[in-house]
Amino acid sequence: MAEMIKEKKETDRRLIMLAITALFFFLMHLTFVGFTNDDYYFRIMKADHGSVLQTVIYRYQTDTSRVLSEALLFCFIELPFITWQIADTLICVLTAYASSVIFGLKKDDKRNYLIFLLLACYPYMHMGSAGWICTTLNYIWPLAAFLYGLSVVMRRYRNEKVSGNTYRFALICLLFAVNCEQSAAVVTFAFILASVFAILDKKNAWYEITGACIGIFGIVFALTSPGNGARTEMEAANWMPQFFDLTLIEKARLCGVFVFEHFVMVPCVIFALFTAVLMFAGFEKAKETSDKKKLLYFTSSVPAVIDVAFTSMYFVKDFIIGHKRNYDFTFPPVYMDNPREVFVQLSEIAALIIYIVAACYTLWRIFPEVRQKICAIYMLGVGFAVRMALMLSPTMFASWHRVMIFLYFAFLGDSYLLIDLLLKRKKKWQKIVIILIIAAGIIANLILTVGLQIRKRGM
Repeated sequence: MAEMIKEKKETDRRLIMLAITALFFFLMHLTFVGFTNDDYYFRIMKADHGSVLQTVIYRYQTDTSRVLSEALLFCFIELPFITWQIADTLICVLTAYASSVIFGLKKDDKRNYLIFLLLACYPYMHMGSAGWICTTLNYIWPLAAFLYGLSVVMRRYRNEKVSGNTYRFALICLLFAVNCEQSAAVVTFAFILASVFAILDKKNAWYEITGACIGIFGIVFALTSPGNGARTEMEAANWMPQFFDLTLIEKARLCGVFVFEHFVMVPCVIFALFTAVLMFAGFEKAKETSDKKKLLYFTSSVPAVIDVAFTSMYFVKDFIIGHKRNYDFTFPPVYMDNPREVFVQLSEIAALIIYIVAACYTLWRIFPEVRQKICAIYMLGVGFAVRMALMLSPTMFASWHRVMIFLYFAFLGDSYLLIDLLLKRKKKWQKIVIILIIAAGIIANLILTVGLQIRKRGM
């Protein structure tokens, strides 16, 4: 009997979670339609330029600094589509594995399953917006590479032994991650904070400082690339002719409105999950404290009120009155040239600012440890900042929703931390609500992602 109990305790739930992740994403990948949109365009380009090296050099000079992801892209487009489907599934598994390590989960921890459930909520249809291969190589692959590099930081922080091969693979991952602009910024921000923590703890910070330097190198490489400069001119002509006439404040306003509308114009399960668990955790913390209790009740409720109010307004306006049937978004007008548009955009900017302030205050009050408070807020701040940085690009709208990926995963990361706190309180009704929201997220992901492929096959 004792041996059976011991065997049960040592069940490798992380391995089971990774197997479930692999099966879920591989089956979903099998529904994808290959070589469409930009992937098809890149196949033609590769045929025109010959070798992978020649094509990458041409792209670096005329369009982009993403030479590493582009090199893989021009290899994958010449291979059967199933090759990428398998490789991208493995990247999803790497994302799940790195997330488990980052949160310090042991192999037998049941919370490993929560990692899969949250990852399965991410609307993977975003990765097919410009072609499956090119989009995943520029967004989900750098994200996974960054998370693996960060997982080594967390292992070092917990004084775990890290092998030389793990360090080498992590540094390779970071070099790949910083070859894309958004992930280069994320690596830089994350590793600067990690370096500060390591120095304050009087630990050897060579890995953290190296990661920060790699991130800075990636940003400088992108800023000095001749192709990126040429692409800005081209994109302004194609996507936003007004771009160079706008002030920085106008660009920030437009980008902020677009980000806010993304999460409220069409119901977003991940945004709703974060908002809900933030409110639940805020209420629970308020019950435990006597000072400023009413303020914490209020601040933890504000994000939920904003989400429900604006989402309900758009749902009534677009779906009930406007009979909207497609899962799509509209771009905010560039110029506020009528009173109605002034009211809409300024009210949304105000709501966004209030949401951010209330969420940050609530997160600070909820978590017990100072560094956990800092990391929870920093995670959201970095995710939001790298998306807002697109205000410096004419594709602040045209890049669509794939560029939201780091903000999505910031919401998912903080949601995990908040759910972990709530599960310890063992309130059944909260657990049921969380399960229902997560289930809705997974179902929405499958319907939207697979449904998009069914529509493409019918074209």
